[in-house]
Amino acid sequence: MTDSASVGPAAPEYAGFWLRFWASLFDVALECLVALVLTAVLDYGLRWFGARHGLEPATSAFLSGMAFILILTIGAWLYVAFMESSSWGATLGKRLLGLRVVTSTGYQLTFGQATIRHVMKFISLFTAAIGFMMAGWTKRRQALHDIPLDCLVIRVPRPSISLFGR
Repeated sequence: MTDSASVGPAAPEYAGFWLRFWASLFDVALECLVALVLTAVLDYGLRWFGARHGLEPATSAFLSGMAFILILTIGAWLYVAFMESSSWGATLGKRLLGLRVVTSTGYQLTFGQATIRHVMKFISLFTAAIGFMMAGWTKRRQALHDIPLDCLVIRVPRPSISLFGR
């Protein structure tokens, strides 16, 4: 006979490598698409105004390319940091797959923590992506960029997308 009062809360279900991979793939595609659209608008403006004010087409193309890199870099950081530090605790890709980023104590990340975690992803990438793959074999399915802040990516019930609220 077990006493139901002595049973603690269930341990979180950690998200492994493949769930995180598909969520990240969605997010990177979204970030690139938004950066591409914004850069295309900027490029059109540079070509239109530049032609009228003596800006060479090659210079316009160079500026557009640099703007794409800047928009993608800053946009991706702001997107990830704001979304993961929000009440959702997840980017759109993670949310679609029923994932959430939390601290090891179960709290939502602050904007600063989400920023540091995002920057640390470059270390995960520069280790021949082994830092990302670590989410497949570490005990709590943590990638290299999760460990310094002791963050976890956990599975949560997916949000309802029904028009009727069920």
